[in-house]
Amino acid sequence: MNCAELTKGLIADACKRAVSGLNGRILLMNYADIDRTATTELDGVVEALQLKEGKYAQAFEFKDTTLVAEHNLVKEAYLPTWEHIINAKILAKTQEAKNALEVLSKAKVVAIVENKEQGADGSVKYEMYGYDAGMELTESNNTTAFADGVVYNIKLASPANEKESSLPRTIFKTSAATTDTMIEGLLQAVTP
Repeated sequence: MNCAELTKGLIADACKRAVSGLNGRILLMNYADIDRTATTELDGVVEALQLKEGKYAQAFEFKDTTLVAEHNLVKEAYLPTWEHIINAKILAKTQEAKNALEVLSKAKVVAIVENKEQGADGSVKYEMYGYDAGMELTESNNTTAFADGVVYNIKLASPANEKESSLPRTIFKTSAATTDTMIEGLLQAVTP
């Protein structure tokens, strides 16, 4: 297969503008916790995402406007790669936030974001950042000025010498409802 040969066109719908931004919840999981033998992908779409036994993703809640995901093409000598980035603003100065940042400063994670633009059938609602190489906390800035109420500006990004082989992967399994169930299944069930 020739990776650089165009074999299909694209219709860029000029009649409808995509909705920008993310919904405020992000799921983070330890890079090593993904069961890669049970995770399946077809044409860039993850249809099954499984974590190892006893491992769970963690949900982090943000205001919608304080969470931004991006990816950048990195032209290298032989093959292009992609840098995945998630920028977030933490608006609370709590010990819980500080503890989370301490852990993130040492962790390698994969992130799942929920796009506001979800597609007609929900097929682009979720994207996964850092699947190939993981993401690390590369910036955490704090000032006591709290401009606009921001306590911490943080950045999760592809490691310096490890980039992704593709754009963020779409997560979708047959329908929006089935995909929602799969995503929620990554979290530990809370019993009342």
